[in-house]
Amino acid sequence: MKYFTADLLRRFGSEDAPTANAAQEEWEQVCERYNAYLDSIKGQMTPGLRQVEESYSLHDARVCGMGQDGQSFVIVLRLDTPPHPLLTLTVDLLGEPGIDTAALPRELCSTGDVVAWQYDELEFLPGNPQAWRWSILFSNGWEVQLHFRDVRVQAAQAILPTPRNGKATGTPVSQPA
Repeated sequence: MKYFTADLLRRFGSEDAPTANAAQEEWEQVCERYNAYLDSIKGQMTPGLRQVEESYSLHDARVCGMGQDGQSFVIVLRLDTPPHPLLTLTVDLLGEPGIDTAALPRELCSTGDVVAWQYDELEFLPGNPQAWRWSILFSNGWEVQLHFRDVRVQAAQAILPTPRNGKATGTPVSQPA
């Protein structure tokens, strides 16, 4: 990751107040630079990328699964933002995904079975064909890099796991007497 580096994340989470405060200021500057970069490449974004960038907050989404089928890389998420839909991202790969299983120091990694989407960086790669690099940092410490052409997005209202508001969609079925 070029913007949200492991070193910045480590300092941001420091228990030493001066270190954490300095990192907070740096974090805000990094966010401003990255957002300015995103604004500068919006015109080149494919419809799928634009949909992801403009419609969804992926931060803290629970990763339900990830896998590859040939030139497709699939990520299934349960978004942290209400109404907590399931989101399937199907990425059309141009090369093999890169996975760094030790991108973060162990003390910054989550433990257990729940893995969340933390931060991501999108990079436009001009050329013919036009391409993209998506670096995604997960709470387990993995950084996944995808070199791709486009992404397809499918959203669905969750039934299982039950949404946090406790309201599953669907038609009630009457039980036999």
